Amino acid sequence: MLRTLLVPLDGSALAERALPIAFDIARRAGGEVHLARAHVPLAVVGAGGEGIMTQDLLAADDAMRDRAKQYVEATATRLSAEWGVRAVAHVDDGGAAGYITQVADDVLADLVVMTTHGAGGFAPGWLGSVADAVIRHSYRPVLALPENDEHTGGTFTPRRIMVTLDGSPNAAAIVPAAQDLAVVFGADVEFVRIVAPFVPNDVLSAMSSPSPDAYGIDAEAAYAKQQLGDMVAAIGKHGVKATATVRVEMSPTRALLDHVKESDPDCVAVATQGRGLSRLFLGSVADKLIRGAGRPVLVLRPPTEA
Repeated sequence: MLRTLLVPLDGSALAERALPIAFDIARRAGGEVHLARAHVPLAVVGAGGEGIMTQDLLAADDAMRDRAKQYVEATATRLSAEWGVRAVAHVDDGGAAGYITQVADDVLADLVVMTTHGAGGFAPGWLGSVADAVIRHSYRPVLALPENDEHTGGTFTPRRIMVTLDGSPNAAAIVPAAQDLAVVFGADVEFVRIVAPFVPNDVLSAMSSPSPDAYGIDAEAAYAKQQLGDMVAAIGKHGVKATATVRVEMSPTRALLDHVKESDPDCVAVATQGRGLSRLFLGSVADKLIRGAGRPVLVLRPPTEA
């Protein structure tokens, strides 16, 4: 279940968009929220010949660290009282992405909720690159909230969650997190798999083959339907209503993005890596979904990936 949530902050209003969503999930699930902010020490500007920071820079650095700590602690106190949810503040020196990943592991976060971008400028501008780094390197599920959220308008009460799969165990690693989210909100789930022909040689020759199934795709599509049917039955045991969709398309990436537009889910769930050639497919799709789906994306780097 989603009992321990983590929200990275950078002091910007864009980063704070994740706060009400995380606290709402925690309240529904009976969990707690951890707020984390990394203090990146000032660069050694104006240091002496020995590379030691001047007293003025040290004092400025200490002041920035104190302000960051006060901000996170005050935010935790205020929102804890407002939502009736326990909140814990974390502030320490370090690189932003590494620190967030470390805190997520230390508190055993069930979900990291973060916006994909912060505001511009020196201090808050790191969040875009940090979100990318956390998603690529952490093994914790991340609910990525896009800046161009055209679907939810900044709120998050999902009724339909689209889970993208490719038939591999790595891709299926996203299912437990999607299931937890569906249980918390009472949302429906749609499992989607795109079956693409594998043409090792000349595409035109294969397409003109007299064989009724030139790509050998029929058996693959039938197996995909059976596999997704088993997932529908399994998730149904947890009280989640689910459906399955299998599409045969030459371009899996385009087909998935088209399906997002056609089915209009409130949230898309995807693992960052599949297996073999599918690793490139899902990695590419995950990146495109996060950047272009226009809605929250639940994403996970599978712990079993090669």
